[in-house]
Parts: sequence; structure tokens; C-alpha cells
Amino acid sequence: MFIEDIRNDFYNVLLGNRVLLLVHYDVDAVCACKILQDLFKCDNISYTLVPVGGISDLKTAYDENNEEIKYVVLVNCGGTIDLVDILQPEEDVVFFVLDSHKPTDICNVYSDGQVRLIYKDDEENIPNFDDIFRDDDEDEEEPEPEPERRSALEAAAERRRARKAWEERRHALMFNYTQFSYYGKPSACVALEIAARASRCTTATLWSAAVAAAAHEALHNRSPARCLLDAEPLHRYVAAAQRHTADDDTHRVARVSVEKDASLPLYRLWSLEGALRHAGALAPLLRLHARSGAARLRQLLADMGFPLQQARQAYRSMDVELRRSMLTALEAAAPKYKLPVPTRATFLLHRPHAPPLSALDMVYAIMALIEHETIPRAEGFQHALAALQVTGENEALKLGAAAARRALEAVARLANSILSSRGLMLAGPFNYFIVQEV
Repeated sequence: MFIEDIRNDFYNVLLGNRVLLLVHYDVDAVCACKILQDLFKCDNISYTLVPVGGISDLKTAYDENNEEIKYVVLVNCGGTIDLVDILQPEEDVVFFVLDSHKPTDICNVYSDGQVRLIYKDDEENIPNFDDIFRDDDEDEEEPEPEPERRSALEAAAERRRARKAWEERRHALMFNYTQFSYYGKPSACVALEIAARASRCTTATLWSAAVAAAAHEALHNRSPARCLLDAEPLHRYVAAAQRHTADDDTHRVARVSVEKDASLPLYRLWSLEGALRHAGALAPLLRLHARSGAARLRQLLADMGFPLQQARQAYRSMDVELRRSMLTALEAAAPKYKLPVPTRATFLLHRPHAPPLSALDMVYAIMALIEHETIPRAEGFQHALAALQVTGENEALKLGAAAARRALEAVARLANSILSSRGLMLAGPFNYFIVQEV
């Protein structure tokens, strides 16, 4: 069942109770978990946090931690499966599901209250209850006299025909409802609404929601128009926070803003040349896999007015005037190379005595921490939560940024190798290539 009031029907129910918090391994889930952690800390709600990666992990986590637990909160997991059937909980256990993965399992939608869904997406075309569930089991009737038996048989045959037609209609409805997997509104943006209604909307919650919104856009989970609509309440909260920040406090406290920024991965934590080489939207169009690719990149930097020595050093070490003119120079040089618009509006975190941090860079860092080559996933999950902090020295962010750079370099090497060796094959409406197993 869907709850109607996310504060009274969800958050206030948790007050004073111990909660089991099950969170999936993805950027949106990490951000939503961070917001819920801050809320629980403010209101002294005790909880047990367990990251899960699949149905088997979910079942194991619940079986090992369900002792004396009456409320379970699932973030980006559990919404697309029949929770009651898989977990076999006690009747008094209540599951609150905040899951951006769609479609939602129909048994969860029409649960009698044991499974409570926190948010309903506008795109969900959920079938009606009567079209999916039917209770027409009848007991065997007593033998009737011959004249009445014929009419009873005709009625039974009519019921069978009606049931068959209903089953065919149900099959068609369920096929249309479940044939595609897609994403709904970011769970962190829904968690931000909970924080706002509980008067707990802080810079940390705004930043976590901003990173989740950037993740949905960067990973193409939602269309650009839907991403803009999903982030509309976030824009309002950011604007309100900026109005309430005094002018003399803007450089002394952490704050989130919406500004035009370059669509380059990690360029503030890298070099301009490195970011251009590994930008998914720009590097293929510069044909960096070809022999002339390096010369084309150098020509782009020359057209921008950036010396090669400046472009290859760390961005923070570049000349201040070059940094200030980078966005304008990149926009001016892009049409010559038939590049898409290289800038867009994005969320930035401004911290005292630290350079601005882009929400897109945080997406890369969190993904790298979760999928780190040497750190276990559960430990990487904790590092990802730590990377979202908005104040103080952030070692987890440095670790994630370094891992993200290595991942981008590996992807670029593979893509350039495939393209240069003509390993990309055409198969009707799409192209594909085969990654050799190492």
C-alpha cells in the first residue's frame, strides 16, 4: 500500500522504535541513506544499517537482524519483489519501502499494510485490484435433479469462459506492466522531502539529494525532462537556503548552489587535459582513438587559449585567469569541433577553505568506492557515506576520486582499443563489441 503522509505515516511511526535499515549498493541509495542517518541522529532513533546487493543478501540480512525488530526500512531494494513471500516475516513486522527501481511488485502495492510504499511515481500505470486478483473459488455443489443439473452445467461453463477471459486479460495487463524495468524519482529526493517536513533540511541533506539527482542524470536513468522535474523541489530548497544565508557567512559555512559548470569528469580533482581525454560526451567526437586524436586535442586547447603546460598540471595549480575563463573558452571552441554544448547547470558544494565540489564528481567518486578493486563492498559503502560529509578533511573523497580516475582511464583504454582495431560490430539497430575475459 502507498502511504499518504510521508511524515505522519512513515517518519513519526519510527520515532521511539528500533529500525532495521537495508540499503542497496548504488549512488542514490547511499545518498538517501545519508539523509535518513542524519534524521535518525537528530531524533535519537536507533537503527541497524546493512548494505545489500541482491535478493539473497536481502534475505540473509533480514534473517540475521530481525530479532526484536518491528520496523524495516528498505532503500532502493525490495520494491520490485514480493517481500512477504520472500522474507516470510512475522505478522506484526512492517516494511517501509523507498525504491526508485520500477515497476513495483503488485503484491506490495495491494498489501494490507505490512508493506508500505513511501512514494508513488507518476509514471507507474498500476493495474486495478479487480483486474489482477480474483476470489471465485466455490465449493462442490450437491447433485441436483436432472432438469436443474443442465442449467447448472451451463452456468459452470459460462463461469469457466469468463475466468479464462479474465486470466487472458490479467496476463496482458501484467505483461504490459512488468515487461520493462525503469527508474522513478531518486529516493534521496524523496528523503529530502521527509527532512523538509520534519524541519531538518540542512546543507548535508541538500548535498546528498543533489548528488542523487546528478547520478540519475549522468547514468541516464531518467530522461532529461524527468530529471529536471525530479530536481525542481531541490532547486527551491537550495534557493531558500541561499536566501537565509547572510552575505558575510557565504565564505564561512558550507552551502549548495546551482551554477553553470563544464561537463567534464573530475576536472577540479584532475587536470584539464585529463578530463577532456576521458569525458564520455566529448572524447569520442574528438576521435582520440585515431592517430590524429592527440593533435586534435592539442588544437582544441590552443583554440581555447590554454598552454599545454597549464592544461596538463593539476587544475588547482592552473593560472587563476585561465580557470576563470575556462567555461567561456570551452563554449566558444566547441562548435568548431562539432562538440555538444560542453556546459550545463549543476549543483556545486562550496566549502570554507576548499575548492568547489561538483555533484557529478561525487557521483564518480561514490561509484568508484562501491566498486573499488581492492576494498570490500561493505567497506566501500561506508567510505561512500563518509565521502558525502560537507565539512572537514575528506579522505574518503580523495580515495574515491583517485579510484574514479583509474576507472575512467581503464574505460578509455578499452574504448580506444576497440575503436582503433575496428572491433565494433554492427548488428541491426545497435552496435556491440566483445570484452575479452582477463
